[in-house]
Amino acid sequence: MDKVAFHFSIADITAHYLDVTLSFTPPNTEPVLLSMPAWIPGSYLIRNFARHVVAISAKDSLGELEIHAHDKHSWQLKHNAKPVTVSYRVYAYDLSVRACYINDEVAVLNPAACCLAVTGLTERPHQLVMAKVQGKPDWHCATGLKRAQGTELLGFGEYLADNYLQLIDSPLLLGKLTMTSFDLEGVRHYQVYAGAVLADLDRVKRDLAPVCAQQIALFGALPADLTEYWFLNWVVDNGYGGLEHHNSTLLLLSRYDLPNPQQPDELSDDYQNYLALCSHEYFHTWWVKRAKPASFLQYQLQAEQYTSQLWLYEGFTSYYDDLALVRAGITDASQYLNTLAKTISRVSRAPSNSRQSLAESSFSAWTKFYQQDENAINAVVSYYAKGSLVALCLDAELRASGLSLDALMQQCWHAFGVSGLGSEEQDFWQQLMLYSQNPGLTEKVRRWVEHPDVLPLGESLQKLGVKLDWRGAHSPQDLSGKAQSGAPRAFGALYQSNNEGLQITAVAEGSAASAAGLMAGDLLIAVAGLKANDKNFQAMLSRHPLGSHLELHLFRQQRLLKLQLEVCEAPQVVAMLEVDNDTVASAWLKQASLLKTTPETLPEMTSA
Repeated sequence: MDKVAFHFSIADITAHYLDVTLSFTPPNTEPVLLSMPAWIPGSYLIRNFARHVVAISAKDSLGELEIHAHDKHSWQLKHNAKPVTVSYRVYAYDLSVRACYINDEVAVLNPAACCLAVTGLTERPHQLVMAKVQGKPDWHCATGLKRAQGTELLGFGEYLADNYLQLIDSPLLLGKLTMTSFDLEGVRHYQVYAGAVLADLDRVKRDLAPVCAQQIALFGALPADLTEYWFLNWVVDNGYGGLEHHNSTLLLLSRYDLPNPQQPDELSDDYQNYLALCSHEYFHTWWVKRAKPASFLQYQLQAEQYTSQLWLYEGFTSYYDDLALVRAGITDASQYLNTLAKTISRVSRAPSNSRQSLAESSFSAWTKFYQQDENAINAVVSYYAKGSLVALCLDAELRASGLSLDALMQQCWHAFGVSGLGSEEQDFWQQLMLYSQNPGLTEKVRRWVEHPDVLPLGESLQKLGVKLDWRGAHSPQDLSGKAQSGAPRAFGALYQSNNEGLQITAVAEGSAASAAGLMAGDLLIAVAGLKANDKNFQAMLSRHPLGSHLELHLFRQQRLLKLQLEVCEAPQVVAMLEVDNDTVASAWLKQASLLKTTPETLPEMTSA
């Protein structure tokens, strides 16, 4: 069977150009449609990658062929039923794990953002040849694509994919690379870094291996088709993010997220967040890349694909990413609870917590969650954060009955992932009913998802041996920890400090800031006659008695305004967690023995 072949060549580092050559034999005499994905799986936003194509042409052995734009994503090619070569140039300067980026230090190439699909040939084998980068003799290439015979590990040359979807699910990281690795269940796990300096990468390897082992234990085994796994780390001055792929993840991180070799025992918040990001994306190896909403079994990459299940796939992943760290012994119980408290505080302080359901947030991710504006605090709930709290509450309910979410996850993995069937909108509720045999619990959890209810976190945490208390916030950044001295004052607006004052970025409805008349976009320049900055604003609030008023001066679109902010007590929205029952909490935070399930031993599915 003829394959579809791509050739990548970095044409101009300074101009950020990637030259792509696509070769194939048309399947018939009809014109061929070539299309670029509009979005990349795992990131639910239309990105219109075709806009970065700056030139395109085609030819065969007889000469130039006619190729013209069909729509904003596609080109129509007329041909002579002979082998065709299409050449095009892509502008690559998007500092994101979802696109393509080229500079003098690194090249990050997502085939989803630069490889055209040939209609009628997407199921055929695909080849990608990555050419050496001129003037960069110390650069190498890392990718989860299968290496063809003769292509060395981290080498330039020929890579293979079974089909188009596998090709676009395999990012490439180019640059001066550093690599470590470890084996789990006979599968080599590579950690590759571009841009890492003064970092203890051996420590990352030692810490990451047990975290991955916890995720493997949760699901019972690695996916049967996984032969190697790649953590592709793109290290920059300031950045954070990750995107899951079939046998790899592309991670964007800041230089100082990695551990300091001079402080081998330090577990900074930044390093902990990085390990949690790795844990999150690795969990997706089972839970999104293989077990997924049934609507994603066949991706339609030219338009949005809707599902109400992102709370289940992203939210439950977010629950287990930090949990794996404490179960692996990387963090202790107090560190884990501090992280959990921050999540609870972020969700609880936003008015959106009681205004948008998780099912709705999942369905509208394309236009709301991924395109948040200044009103998101009032209108958009995070299916990541609140979804993780639903998982927490469900785990608590199950453990109180002698069951666990761990075992339910393994059952769902067999039902949705091993089977290859994915999950329809009702399937999780059927699996929960099947596992728990508790209709009341199933309906309770379903209401948590389908209605914008405030979750019973205090009750749930008590079942996990943890006590939840609340206090007021001393600042917008105050999300966890014990109460500080002095009664905190209410404000209810988010802001960024700059040399001119405090730039208001969002205002929570019903807050003191809203009552005072503040709006997103306002530049607060003076508080009680003094120049406004983050430090003196909080100090002014704390020094004025409850019931008094602070005079605010601000610019609103070049207009100077004066407002009065009433000084009132801050609402109780900061979570404080502590272990109340060590035996119960330890059983939860340590790796539980899982109910080993197989498709043969699962009982018949019944309706929820």
